[in-house]
Amino acid sequence: MHVDIHKAHLKSLTLLYIEDHSLTSEFVLPLLKDLFSNVVFATNAVDGLELYQSKFLECEKSFDIVLCAMDMQKMNGFEVTKRIKEYKEEQLVFTTLLRRDSALFSDALKALFLEIAEKVILLDQIQKKQFLLQQKNNILDEYVFTTTSDMSGRITDISQAYLDFTGYTKDEVLGKNHSIFRNHHLNKKVIKNLWETLLEDKIWKGELRNSKSSGEEYWIRTIIKPLYSEENIKIGYLAIKEDITTKKRLEELSTKDQLTMLHNRRHFEYFIKKELNRSISQKNTIALLNIEIDYYQEYKNTFGYSKAYKLLLDVSNLLKTQVQTHIHHIFKISELEFAIVITNKDDAFIDAFAQQLLDAVAALHLCNPQSPICDSLTLSIGAVNIHTQHCTITSNDLYNVADTNLAKARENGGNTFVSHVNEEYIKNLKNIDNITKLPNRSALVHELSSLQEEAMLIILHINQLCSLKELYGFDFASNVLATKAKELQDVLDPNECELYNLNLQEFAILIHDKNMFYKYLLLLQHSILMASDSYKDTAGEHFIADFTAGISYGVKDIFNHADLSLQEALISKISYKVYKNNQSQKQLQEENLNRLKVYKNALHTGKIIPYFQPIVDAKDASIIKYEALARLETDNGEIISPYYFLDAAKEDKTFEFFTRQMMQKVFNIFAKSGVHISMNLTYGNINSPSMVEYIQNRLDKYGGKGITFEILESEDIQDYHVIESFIIMVKEYGCKVSIDDFGSGYSNFTNMLKFNIDYIKIDGSLIEKLNSDQNVRNMVRGLLVYAHNANMKVIAEFVSSEELSEAVKELGIDYMQGYYYGEPKPPEYYGLA
Repeated sequence: MHVDIHKAHLKSLTLLYIEDHSLTSEFVLPLLKDLFSNVVFATNAVDGLELYQSKFLECEKSFDIVLCAMDMQKMNGFEVTKRIKEYKEEQLVFTTLLRRDSALFSDALKALFLEIAEKVILLDQIQKKQFLLQQKNNILDEYVFTTTSDMSGRITDISQAYLDFTGYTKDEVLGKNHSIFRNHHLNKKVIKNLWETLLEDKIWKGELRNSKSSGEEYWIRTIIKPLYSEENIKIGYLAIKEDITTKKRLEELSTKDQLTMLHNRRHFEYFIKKELNRSISQKNTIALLNIEIDYYQEYKNTFGYSKAYKLLLDVSNLLKTQVQTHIHHIFKISELEFAIVITNKDDAFIDAFAQQLLDAVAALHLCNPQSPICDSLTLSIGAVNIHTQHCTITSNDLYNVADTNLAKARENGGNTFVSHVNEEYIKNLKNIDNITKLPNRSALVHELSSLQEEAMLIILHINQLCSLKELYGFDFASNVLATKAKELQDVLDPNECELYNLNLQEFAILIHDKNMFYKYLLLLQHSILMASDSYKDTAGEHFIADFTAGISYGVKDIFNHADLSLQEALISKISYKVYKNNQSQKQLQEENLNRLKVYKNALHTGKIIPYFQPIVDAKDASIIKYEALARLETDNGEIISPYYFLDAAKEDKTFEFFTRQMMQKVFNIFAKSGVHISMNLTYGNINSPSMVEYIQNRLDKYGGKGITFEILESEDIQDYHVIESFIIMVKEYGCKVSIDDFGSGYSNFTNMLKFNIDYIKIDGSLIEKLNSDQNVRNMVRGLLVYAHNANMKVIAEFVSSEELSEAVKELGIDYMQGYYYGEPKPPEYYGLA
């Protein structure tokens, strides 16, 4: 078959045949014309060269093949070849010594030309590939930013696209180091990491801040890969770059205050967490100064926005002149509040610096006639300096201590600083909300766990806050939340009830005295739920942020019942709903159908979304993985908890599609973030061949290392062999397996021993009673001994307070999960998306 292909290819070629031996040419020419469709014949070397020259000069095209005799009279074959190569170096020229009297002349000639055909085909393929490669190179040169450098980083080649973008010429760049592009703001640690990576023969990926020839700053995302010779010796580096300047500028706009161009609260919260972790690892001190302009609101009310903003700029510029960029970091975290972070300095330095700021502001002599303490502008400063090797603290705790000291400075009349650190106060901070300074969800859960008598619980949801946060940002939403907290405190009597802040959108009111139940129901109906007050957004437009409420009475499950009633009220668009234990069958069916309707609408519109809650190591509270938890997003953007829709979903035939939608979104986040994630499965999921096939398909695509499947062991399980087969299958992909709600009443120790289980998660109802029921404590201790003897790790869920955390640690449980260590949040909150 190859012979036929070669013959067919010869027919398409043009041949120049040069031969001065007539007997040979008379025999050879018919053979050649049989093989080639176009044969040009020259009877001597001189004529042959003239024919080649004329064809080349006429159309700059040459013959495909030249065949000439070696021993011609006027010029031998080597000389002819040399002269032809002067015109076209890559010309195919074959010389032959064959004569008519050769014994195998005909066969040899055919073999020769078949070999020629093979070489011509190969050359043609190479030329086509070279042409395509040249086109690709031209496109890359025109549109892709690339540089090639030698082992020392000197540039040996650069694409025209990158030259056009940076404004340099090739002569200005070649032979120079990449520092020709470098911006003076670039962190030297980045360059150090870059070279350390490349010297280990690894690929470096990162973002660099550079400068064009004009001095204009730009950002690039860069991939640098080592280049190797044929002998596998490293000879240099290839860098591919992508312009991300617009992206970085948008990021900067989202993290900077647009008036002062200082980093805003969003960036402050990110930075303080990172800096605190670094200080803890290095056992350094970290200080935070919260700074507020005294009587700023009165100044703004008197002189208006324009002068107030000018005052903010003056203070901002002053603070910038006082800080040392290598040890200070300054932020604007609200309209009138600034923050400065300082690391690795002692208490004396922090106190001296705070006094320095007060003196510097006084020296400006900025007039503030609204201040009762001084005619000039003054500041109040709350400072804290934490020695991380002696004190365990979170970033929220750090802020709360500084903010408490700021409040004390204001109470002292302003124009002063307070830097006292109360260790007992720090210990209790984990139960205080960062924004409202109210007891948080952990505090409420702890209080509910010790209920002995019937109580009333009201959960309040701020209806428009989610949309306001999306429109105007976290700072704006936080201010609304703080305002709503103050309004509630004004109408509630702290001697009769307790007010909690659960999250950015919800409060809770707990009433213990039965005699007060009716009073607070009336207060809710005629005061708290009345949308009488309006607020202004950033454009000066009025909006209403009113409440929706869920109410429950009782001892057990009072929180879940109030939350369920709240979800019902939100969906039904009514102001409040009371949980009832004695509903009729018809009422229950109606509510179930309503939940099913909401659930199906979310399913068909892709509004089943994953939230994530961290699972931490009991030894050091480091996050080992996240559990993915399903949430439902309504048409108006409200997030509904699973208590509302999960039972209805399980009863519906679409539950498998619900699980698939949830699972795909979780796998997407797993693939992007690389963090370890737990996913929940029911026996119904595992007993469905199509669902198991889907899971196997996802594991084929994304891999299983880092995935844990949490299987709920319940009375629904009919065939443990189905569970066993599933576990064997996912284990082959490197997945882990956990048994959820262990100890809830259905746990089967015998079956657990059969399976290759990695974790058991002790049911939250047991964990919540660790400090109040010795029998439960003994039971958990027994479960723990059993699990560890079977080489299983144990996870405690519903760890909602420091007391529960200490009890869990004392028992020797391996991992913990609960509101004390992190609420279920969207993936963006934990940096997973």
